[in-house]
Amino acid sequence: MARYRTSLIVAFIVPGVLAFACTRRSPLDTKGIRNWGEAAGYAWVEGPDEIRTEQAFFDYIDGGAEPIIDLGWKCSLYGVLAKGENRLRLALHEMSNPKAAAALFEQNVFKDTQPIALGERAFYWDRGAFSRGIFFLKGDVVCELTLEKGGDKDTLLALASSLEARIE
Repeated sequence: MARYRTSLIVAFIVPGVLAFACTRRSPLDTKGIRNWGEAAGYAWVEGPDEIRTEQAFFDYIDGGAEPIIDLGWKCSLYGVLAKGENRLRLALHEMSNPKAAAALFEQNVFKDTQPIALGERAFYWDRGAFSRGIFFLKGDVVCELTLEKGGDKDTLLALASSLEARIE
């Protein structure tokens, strides 16, 4: 009888443990990103919020998720960090594959941006005192960083580069 139980445990539990251990970790691992901004003196004031279901994503961005979901959305991470008066908004989207991520990236390219060297493709925009941002693509991930009320391009580029290094 004990041998039968051992066989059942091996037959059902071990494959589950192995599947979990072999599953690719998401590049949007909150633990890996949580201290990213803190290293530069920023503190989380909102989030980071992980969105892992289509309904939660739809609710989070107030109904506008369908076009992103249709491209091959897997999960997102949102948050806002602050350092003094400066606010840094973060949006990361993991897509099903690099082609889906590239399609999302292309849909978000807009006028008056400057290409920059970051990730596989990236651009920078500057709206003066209101905000400046970087949008970049790396593998299956599309990232947007927006710095509001201060900071400069070099600060934003340093933050984006350190974030890119954390994305697998």
